[in-house]
Amino acid sequence: MASSHPTPSLPARPDGTLASAALAPAGVDDCSAHLFPDVTIDSANPSEPLLTRRGVLHTKRGFSARREDAFNDLRGLKPSPEKHALYQEIRFYVEEEAELERRLQEFFIPQHGPTQFLSPRAFFQCALFNARSRSVERQLNVELELPVVLGTPSIRYSGPELRQSDGRVFLALMHMLRDVQAGTRVTLQPEPVCIALFGRYDGNSRKQLRIHIQRLQKGLILTGKFSVQLCLAFDYPSRGPWRVALHPHIVDLFRLSPRVWLSMPLRLTLSEGLSTWLYAFIESQTRLIPMNITTLRELSGSDSGERAFVNSMRLALQELTRRDIIEPGWSLRQGQVRWMKKRPSSTSD
Repeated sequence: MASSHPTPSLPARPDGTLASAALAPAGVDDCSAHLFPDVTIDSANPSEPLLTRRGVLHTKRGFSARREDAFNDLRGLKPSPEKHALYQEIRFYVEEEAELERRLQEFFIPQHGPTQFLSPRAFFQCALFNARSRSVERQLNVELELPVVLGTPSIRYSGPELRQSDGRVFLALMHMLRDVQAGTRVTLQPEPVCIALFGRYDGNSRKQLRIHIQRLQKGLILTGKFSVQLCLAFDYPSRGPWRVALHPHIVDLFRLSPRVWLSMPLRLTLSEGLSTWLYAFIESQTRLIPMNITTLRELSGSDSGERAFVNSMRLALQELTRRDIIEPGWSLRQGQVRWMKKRPSSTSD
């Protein structure tokens, strides 16, 4: 998009770190505790405001305001070179706004707020991030077909076996980079990320985070036209901040599979494993229908035997009931689970 018109600069702290208000989705009041750290765009400078969602929106609003001014100037004018010039100016602003809207749709992950996680639905309906026991050795490479809507091009995963702990790190990366143009390398501090994900910061948690991100780097989502790394780039010096980037095509996955939002506090505080897998699976469903327990065991990638899986399901469903994710009254009978999503609480005027 070429334009001779100046674009607004992006607010930044004196140290170059983008303020969380600058990265928060428009209309979201970020008054909650900020669990994950703000990120710094490596190439951030006032001449590149379009690398953040806020910068694009700010620029788009500027063009909209100038278009409105030009419309006001147009009123009452008789046909003249001046009127023709105003029409051309208005057309330019309309085209620029459309181009910026296209940029938002094609270069940025769909919006989600400061207390939300986001993922393509297909990631939550299969064993991509499976619920296997930590005591079981990981497979070095797996091939997995991901579920898609009928008529949608197929997508599959190829790479190292991923578990719920890897999924938690993936969701965190998506969250921290949610308002930065995909493919842009950013700098972040590993300490607050470790504390948010693992509840502590030490050499072991730092190593754990590094291994998770490296595993995501090796994972490929394959489509008929392109491949997507679950993490594109990762620099992890032994001291100081780390650098990370998401693959530019990760945005395209949301065109192949609808978006699903999760509550960040819920996802981070549920028992890691079958409970977190079921939570994501439930949120990816419009409503819950009776399902064969065997089907859920296969979808979750669990390595448990039938009886052990039923016991694990019972414990997980009890936890999901306590956390108001499903209604009480679920049952595990005759090889099926019968359950219902928690009804929204009604409020009286």
